[in-house]
Amino acid sequence: MSAPKAIIQMLMTGTRIVGRAFGDAYKQAGANSTAARAAAGNMKESADGDRITQASGITVDESTKILNIQDPNNKEDMVKKFEHLFATNDPKKGGSFYLQSKIIRARERIEMHWAQEKLKAQHEAAGEVSAESTAPNGTKPDGPPSDSNSKPQ
Repeated sequence: MSAPKAIIQMLMTGTRIVGRAFGDAYKQAGANSTAARAAAGNMKESADGDRITQASGITVDESTKILNIQDPNNKEDMVKKFEHLFATNDPKKGGSFYLQSKIIRARERIEMHWAQEKLKAQHEAAGEVSAESTAPNGTKPDGPPSDSNSKPQ
């Protein structure tokens, strides 16, 4: 076999191998994209699939698992665990930037949960106050009935 023919045959074989690799990679990328869309669809249907979870990309349950806490409403425990895990995973000390980022996102999601719970409590309190401020017969709790046609005497 001559040298030019062998070189051309090696180039053809190499091209075929690289072409198959690119084809397989393209198929895998399509499969990953389909799986990601399906996962996003499942997230919307989940019980904790509220807008905050969709915006942050992490649930409160995931956050509690990342920070290794039992109750997401226990602020002291969450802060203590966060500070420990954040310092432990410091890249300057040989830790993982990726894990440190996940820890930060978990803390942020729990803080969003706290804010959401605080807003719910405020809305419930405001609803109770407005319900108490006017009785069904139009009277104020500590005064006579209010009538726009009545004049003071």
